[in-house]
Amino acid sequence: MEGNTLLEQFESDDNQNTWIVTFADMMTLILVFFILLYTLSNYEDEAFRAQIASINVLDGEGSQISIIDYASRQGRDPEPLRVVEDMLGLNPSPSVIQPIRPKVYAELESLVDNTDLSDSVTLDMVGDQINLKIDGRYLFDSGVAELKDSARVIFNNLAQLFREHPDYRIAIRGHTDDLSIETERFPSNWELSAIRATTVLRYFIQQGLDPERMTATGYADFIPLVPNDSPENRATNRRVEFVLAKEKED
Repeated sequence: MEGNTLLEQFESDDNQNTWIVTFADMMTLILVFFILLYTLSNYEDEAFRAQIASINVLDGEGSQISIIDYASRQGRDPEPLRVVEDMLGLNPSPSVIQPIRPKVYAELESLVDNTDLSDSVTLDMVGDQINLKIDGRYLFDSGVAELKDSARVIFNNLAQLFREHPDYRIAIRGHTDDLSIETERFPSNWELSAIRATTVLRYFIQQGLDPERMTATGYADFIPLVPNDSPENRATNRRVEFVLAKEKED
């Protein structure tokens, strides 16, 4: 009886001490974690920047630029996050990151490249939205909202492309230059920019586009692309923008 009692007590003490193994594993993991933090804290900032700068992306114009310059241009933190392997130099790769472009973007790009619009059109993507900017040289004279003949040619081509992609909503944004206007029809640049946007919208409705997938907004002269210090720059700012966003599926 006494022997059995001693054996049971020994086995009971052994079971109660099993927590030591779990505790030892946890302390080992914590030690490894702090060693990793110490290693990263001593990683040279200049070396990290050099590796980040070696990564190139394509900007909206198809040119290769460093990811730091691209992030700065987009108004974002130029210190992009990277996986630990890249930060430690275990997987260095100067490869170009190819952004995924939807079909409609490629078709717009081809339309621009195959016409005389390349010097007056900007095409880029911001997130999942496609931005097409056309400056006023081909669209409107200063201070008026009537479309030029060249604008009708451009919009006819765009209307055909938009009809082939009915799953995209189209936001039309009108902009003016900084020349003040005060007439009976246009008391200010707000009215001028809004009527320009709606003029474009009405033209696309006449071309058979569904009005429910389009909106028109005027921004006056408050979002210039370039300084309004020359006739050419004013024409650039006197623009119409098309923002395409794919309709979300229910």
